[in-house]
Amino acid sequence: MSAWVFKRFKDQQLRFIALLGSGAFMLCIAGDVINFNLPQHYYRYSTLIKHDYLVDSILFFAPGYSLLFIACVLAFNIKRRVSLIKSALFFVVVLVLSSASLSSMYLEGVGDTILAMTGVYSLVITAVGLMGLVLVVAYGGINAPKSIVWVSLGLFLAALADAIIGAFWIYGNQGQGFYPQVRYVNWFVYISSQSLVIHLAKVVAVIQNRNNA
Repeated sequence: MSAWVFKRFKDQQLRFIALLGSGAFMLCIAGDVINFNLPQHYYRYSTLIKHDYLVDSILFFAPGYSLLFIACVLAFNIKRRVSLIKSALFFVVVLVLSSASLSSMYLEGVGDTILAMTGVYSLVITAVGLMGLVLVVAYGGINAPKSIVWVSLGLFLAALADAIIGAFWIYGNQGQGFYPQVRYVNWFVYISSQSLVIHLAKVVAVIQNRNNA
């Protein structure tokens, strides 16, 4: 999508959103490779969590989704300026939701490494998912363009996919995971989300161009 935006638009903010989206997509692909667990590694960080190779993928998914979050903030800023109060409220909601989610999955004895990494990642992916709702509101609420609604759905599905990983693959079944069934469910949700969010830059650019016409 970066090439599509660069070919048709000279606006630097739109181009930056496109680059962020492409960077996010490439980092997530690297995370996907790790999640295949080709070396067949288990129980490396904890004797409790079997599929802890999923934690390694956070090293790519966390920065990837952070880039996507920044792209969403810029897309929001095109329609509305980000106020300090609303930003603070947003992060309070993210903190509450991510903390509640992690505490509902937590297993005693999981180990500091897994807890710290999944905790930080929970904040990142919750922020991404919540941005789906924020973008819809910024672009007109119930009157928002369908393209924005679809992209926002993709953001929500990204958060849902990782919630499935956390609840049923990492922490599920007392750390054994409901594998391989959960993998099939997760991949369906995850691929659906990526197929939608990859269009963020294009959707924002088209809407902006239409508004300026």
